Amino acid sequence: IAVESMAEGQPLKWLVFGCGGVGGYFGARLASQGQKVSFMVRKQTLAAVKANGVRVQSICGDVTIPRSQLDQVIDTMALDTEPKFEADVIMLACKAWELERCLRMCHPWCGKDTVILPLQNGVEGLSTVKSIVASWGKGHALAGCCNIVAAIQEPGLIRHWAADPPYITFGEFDGAPKPRTLKVKAVFDACSGMEGHLETDALSKIWEKFAFICSTTGVQATSGPSSTQDLIPKIPELENMWRAAMREIIALARSFGIRYEDAWLEDRIEVLRKAVGATTSCSRDLWAGRPSEVDDLLGSVERMGQDQGVPTPVISTCFRALIVRDKLARTDLDLPIYPILEGQKILGTICNHKGQQLPADRTLVQKKAEEYTRPEWFVCPMSSCIPSGGQCEVPAGVEMLWEAELGIVISRTCEHVTPEQAMEYVGGYCMVLDLTGSNLGFESMKYGHSWTRNKCQASFKPVGSFIPASAVADPHALKIICRVNGKEVARDDCSKMKFTIAQQVADASQLTPLRRGDMLLAGAGSLGPLKVGDFVEGYLEGLEPRYMVTATLIQKRLESKL
Repeated sequence: IAVESMAEGQPLKWLVFGCGGVGGYFGARLASQGQKVSFMVRKQTLAAVKANGVRVQSICGDVTIPRSQLDQVIDTMALDTEPKFEADVIMLACKAWELERCLRMCHPWCGKDTVILPLQNGVEGLSTVKSIVASWGKGHALAGCCNIVAAIQEPGLIRHWAADPPYITFGEFDGAPKPRTLKVKAVFDACSGMEGHLETDALSKIWEKFAFICSTTGVQATSGPSSTQDLIPKIPELENMWRAAMREIIALARSFGIRYEDAWLEDRIEVLRKAVGATTSCSRDLWAGRPSEVDDLLGSVERMGQDQGVPTPVISTCFRALIVRDKLARTDLDLPIYPILEGQKILGTICNHKGQQLPADRTLVQKKAEEYTRPEWFVCPMSSCIPSGGQCEVPAGVEMLWEAELGIVISRTCEHVTPEQAMEYVGGYCMVLDLTGSNLGFESMKYGHSWTRNKCQASFKPVGSFIPASAVADPHALKIICRVNGKEVARDDCSKMKFTIAQQVADASQLTPLRRGDMLLAGAGSLGPLKVGDFVEGYLEGLEPRYMVTATLIQKRLESKL
């Protein structure tokens, strides 16, 4: 399609909804070309973009857009107070399930000739965009999608590592391109680090990408993170599964009268081979426990297949296997949590009970609990845990200490949450024996070293059964009892914690993303000595015995030398 140069024209006014891997990348490329780009964002991204603009680290060349080079940075949580302007183009770079809500939020910025360009994965949303814009009586909806592998490195910083160059596929729903659509194409042509593919048969190209994304996500997400795109053609079982899924969606597309050429499938095999290390964003979201587009992708194939009478057994099986992950991320399911199986890590607070202080002979600088302004943590892999009733293997010559602690179990992925939000991510609790090698890490602490060796030995963290949050009216009112060989040695009150559970969750989420099954140890008010042969119990007063945690200390078998 021939397009006149826009070198002499005025820049267009772009409203980009979202500043993630898609919106942040393409918005930055447009701004670097001199376009007037505004972002519609919220929370941490809002603060980051207002302070520092947008940065992109890309295989196509890095770009930094300072705040002064952007037009408006609009807060989606305060739209009524934001100044309005008539956008030339509204680019929707939100997730597919957010499309309708986000589009309606852009309504005040839509003028008579505004182009609305959706970039979501999936095809169901296209008809939604078309019908909503038609109901406004203003604006002009296009069909669109994009091809890029990028993600948020941190708010305001986008990392792009595959798809060279990224491109946007777009076009009219019907007929030849309108003049305003040609203007958009001209801007894309002038941008570096990206391309704009204006198609006369845009729906066909969008369905071609849709088939690829759905099939690749189905194979990757169900077989695990090791199944990167380049691996699929190398393993016959995965390639056969992928081809079967592709054929289902091709048949579905053709049932709607959408063109799909046979050669395109083989072309996509070559794309897979070259996509070394690549994974789909939907797969990454599912693995990380975040809400995903699995329903908008695989779920839509199943629904359309049922409506069209087109069988989709492979896609439907993948969808039904994966939808549980998505529902858990959205809190649509309330299932027990198994930290040892589901979690990745433990973060344990240090000196978190009022009146505590670390021993002077075991630390570089002595400090009381009241002096801490935020929680201090040690980190332990979940692989160091054992189920209640197991055996803690004590290495030769190691002196042991007991601590009975409340484990705070995270229900879904969270990061950068506030104390006010934190309890929404607590699925429940469990009792944990935080067993410690007193002459390992404590000795190294005198020199400012870490607690890894005394806390993270295999089997040093026996874990009790999951206690749903609904079974605990007030976790800060709990009393923790520890017994050694049947004798009570400690009775700690959770009300004496220096930092509340909400404060602990919020602080830990600032430090590192928390995943479903991760645990925070709220600290112990007491500790004492143990020896091989001792039987240790920890339980919560007033709760059922099944929530108790127990362990027996045994001598570790001889280790091989390095």
